[in-house]
Amino acid sequence: MLHRMKLRVVYGGGLAKDKLAGRLKMKVILLAGIAVLIPFAGITYFLLTDPGVMELVLIGFLSSLSCIPVVLCAYAKGYGRPLADLWRERPGEMKSLAIKIGFLYGFALYWMILGIVEFLFGYDAFRAALISFVASAAARDGFEIGYYRAKATVQDQIRIFPDNRSIKELLPVAPGKIIALLVTVVLGGGMTGAFLGPLLPEPLHQAVAIGIIVGIVTTFSYAWSLEDPPGFRVLVRFFIWPGFTMALTYFLILAYLLRKVFLVNLPPSIDFGLLMAACSGWMTYETLFLGYLQWKKPLAAAAVSDEHVDPVAS
Repeated sequence: MLHRMKLRVVYGGGLAKDKLAGRLKMKVILLAGIAVLIPFAGITYFLLTDPGVMELVLIGFLSSLSCIPVVLCAYAKGYGRPLADLWRERPGEMKSLAIKIGFLYGFALYWMILGIVEFLFGYDAFRAALISFVASAAARDGFEIGYYRAKATVQDQIRIFPDNRSIKELLPVAPGKIIALLVTVVLGGGMTGAFLGPLLPEPLHQAVAIGIIVGIVTTFSYAWSLEDPPGFRVLVRFFIWPGFTMALTYFLILAYLLRKVFLVNLPPSIDFGLLMAACSGWMTYETLFLGYLQWKKPLAAAAVSDEHVDPVAS
């Protein structure tokens, strides 16, 4: 979900100022949600009859497939050109968009939704309705990617969205410091999770704890990675999103897969320790990359953003 954090933290200024594009984006999101109501209503029966693991995987697969046309159409709307023309001019990019943002991102969001239902709400009847959020999220991101791509000065085909910048380029910048920080964060997160696991048996309490703890860690990591220290208001907003929110998202995905799909039954200390360590390490690494992009933007990105925007503008 790194592309989502890039879209909002690094490149969010242009779209936030474009009121016309913002209204069009909301229209696209709404239409995407309506468009999937019929197919998702069709799978409601399976979601309400206590499906097994294979049934859940199949439903997620079908849900993700439905996001492919959604994200492609939203991309074309954001770009401001017909989908057929874009597909003809840049087939490789469109295929990557369909697979990565449509299918894979949709599949990850599907497990997050089931995690919300299973661990936070506990109402099976909400499953089918909440899954429609997957298509809306795919449409939102597709539109924003298309919008930023249309304004970029370099129009070569890309496969890493929205800017063709890979997280792999971060480590060589300061490998010693980054590895030391990640090892510290992972070990600290693991030990904290191991301590809290037996004390917080309820998944809801675990979700809140991991959101707060990992959110604080990633907020400090983000501030450390920037050339100029951000203001307190910026850090608070960063803690709320993506710090707390994305940590919670990763926890729900990993916890649902570990506990409900793969049925791994671990002692509470080991279970929550592993989840805390994984969320802490990956969120910290992604946060460092966001900070790196803030002061290492290429010309193409500068043309999109025009300035160093409020890191959490949306």
